[in-house]
Amino acid sequence: MKEADIRPQALFNRYLELSREDVPRFFSDHSRFVDVPCPACGGEVREPAFEKLGFRYVVCAGCRSLYLTPRPAPDMISRYYRESEAVKCWGTDFYRATADARRERIQRPRAALIGEQALAAGVRPGDGSAFAEIGAGYGIQLEEVARLGAFTRVIGIEPAPNLAEICRGRGFAVVEKSAEDVAEGEVGAAVATAFEVLEHLFDPLEFLSAARRILRPGGRLLYTTLTVSGFDIQVLWDHSKSVSPPHHVNLLSVQGMLRLAERAGLEVIELCTPGKLDVDIVANAAGEDPALELPRFVRSLLAAGDETRSRFQGFLAENRLSSHIRVVATV
Repeated sequence: MKEADIRPQALFNRYLELSREDVPRFFSDHSRFVDVPCPACGGEVREPAFEKLGFRYVVCAGCRSLYLTPRPAPDMISRYYRESEAVKCWGTDFYRATADARRERIQRPRAALIGEQALAAGVRPGDGSAFAEIGAGYGIQLEEVARLGAFTRVIGIEPAPNLAEICRGRGFAVVEKSAEDVAEGEVGAAVATAFEVLEHLFDPLEFLSAARRILRPGGRLLYTTLTVSGFDIQVLWDHSKSVSPPHHVNLLSVQGMLRLAERAGLEVIELCTPGKLDVDIVANAAGEDPALELPRFVRSLLAAGDETRSRFQGFLAENRLSSHIRVVATV
């Protein structure tokens, strides 16, 4: 898989440009920004990292997570996701252009992983067990999970009214709330997922604690996000498109992810970085900006053939050094 398969460069750059244009409209009042401790480990000691679009990133002195502080208040973030042009672009133009590729290369393989977790959680067809996707969006992942036939109930948890209605139109039950507002016992999922959510949140600890309540005893939570421990983010740093304020405010380290799960009362069963795009992302960044400063080793790697790049990407994935991180946890 290549970056362009799921994130066409021209379209993604347009999305980022709209994000830059949105910043003064939604985030000009810095008096309403909130200073926060490390969202992963809760540590108060941090080191300056860099500024981007007027937002300040720091590195936690304890777990080495990268995060935004001070950050916009929760209601500022909520308004942004309701009204911003960038978010509209992502939900319309970007979604239409990449839906088929994402279904084939992302959602379908994820459904297979969900099926594996269902078996591990003791789910058997017809036993009444539920699957819940937190942030169900357009319902494509729900469709792929329903095709497995593993769960009696397939439920979307989606606070956006328009997306909730789309999921209902696809035939799924929807809890039209944020995860934080779902009451304990209201869903009782054997398996729940949260894909690419943590990097966007004001308070990841509150979110994971809420996700824990969505599960039944012994249930499993599968979630993915970006990690600052990954190769492409470490190499590109402030030039990384993954460091994208105001969308990506938490880029936790591998150590930070483990600490966060512990604080949320979750037991980590598996933590891995199965990413496939780190080297390709760095190569694309270098191609876009020939003046970009890169370490000599990285330049040599990019000049190597596809086989060498592929083997190096495999090394990153196997050693928790890719920027795509996946966690399986239980209660």
